[in-house]
Amino acid sequence: MQNTSTPDTIGVLGGSSGIALFHFYYAAFSEDTLHSDQGAAVISETFNRIQEGYSYPTFCDGIAGACWVLELLKEEQFVTLQEDVITAELDNYLLDCMKKDIAENNYDFLHGAIGYGYYFLKRYQQAETVHSKKQYQKHLMPLITFLTDTAISGNTGIWWKSVIKVGEEKFEGCNLGLSHGMSSILNFLSRVSIYPDFSDQALPLVKPAIKHILDCKHTDMEYTSTFPNWITSEKPEGYNSRLAWCYGDLGVGISLLRAGELLEDEDLMHEAITVLKLSAKRKDIKEALVKDAGVCHGAFGIIHIYRFLYKKTHDTVFKKTADYWANVGLEMATHTDGYAGYLFGYEGSWKLQDCLLDGIAGVGLAILSYLTDDETMWDEALMIG
Repeated sequence: MQNTSTPDTIGVLGGSSGIALFHFYYAAFSEDTLHSDQGAAVISETFNRIQEGYSYPTFCDGIAGACWVLELLKEEQFVTLQEDVITAELDNYLLDCMKKDIAENNYDFLHGAIGYGYYFLKRYQQAETVHSKKQYQKHLMPLITFLTDTAISGNTGIWWKSVIKVGEEKFEGCNLGLSHGMSSILNFLSRVSIYPDFSDQALPLVKPAIKHILDCKHTDMEYTSTFPNWITSEKPEGYNSRLAWCYGDLGVGISLLRAGELLEDEDLMHEAITVLKLSAKRKDIKEALVKDAGVCHGAFGIIHIYRFLYKKTHDTVFKKTADYWANVGLEMATHTDGYAGYLFGYEGSWKLQDCLLDGIAGVGLAILSYLTDDETMWDEALMIG
């Protein structure tokens, strides 16, 4: 990746810190210290910007995501810090931002409350003192309480209301996606519930959330997906979802699988794998709505999820599917004005993108994971690993 410009944003998915992740992982893969130096320079510049007043807070594009990356780099032993550059003042600012989103009922993973909670969870996991761990426990509790208080109960379990945009229209309903919807809630709850500090409050939400998600399965055989993107009162039968990380069966399936592992529920794990195997049958690019190579809703996100599933299950269905989409993804490198041949978007609206979520850094990370059997942790940024 030759681009060395500084993105406007700094978050893990949409900004500079996600690009730094690529440099560090590529350095480890290639044993090329030049890239670890570049990664360190990007991280240094990122935190200099925060000190100089950069204030956009979210996980996707802002401070929470950048701080999460720094924790991951320490965990992977890519960096060693003499002192913690993440101050209590910075954490309190992010806590205030999370509480503001809670007050506005914005639980969104990428751009709302769960994103901040996901960062606080990483700090909780990495805390070196009892005092620090207790501090992050306190930071996380308002989010878990919010999810408890706003869960809508019914015969099908529990769900959380979202504002769903379809073109210029807005509807209220149940968003099932991993990027902005219920799958991210289930995924997050499954991660925090393994800790006694949170399990009493978080764990009781997991089973009824699973029940509602499973109740949202398509009943009409005309659909090629198992789950819709979302369900609204205006269109209660839902929509055929794309094959992607952000929406559809892949994000729902890996979240159900994580919940099944938490509960040690063999039936649920089998159900999740069945959903994911059915998704593996979708090989038509147009039908699957795959238009570019990006991780969010493109070929390399698909590749990475199936590769992840193969490593986890050793089921060759997932390996063959990852290999198929790898060929599709490599064939997309046709743009002479793109990074390594890649532009992102769709016909008539192609863009240069260098970020992790829908840019070349994500493509690079997915390729690195495809080429090695080593366990890496970068995909935790997507609630996969």
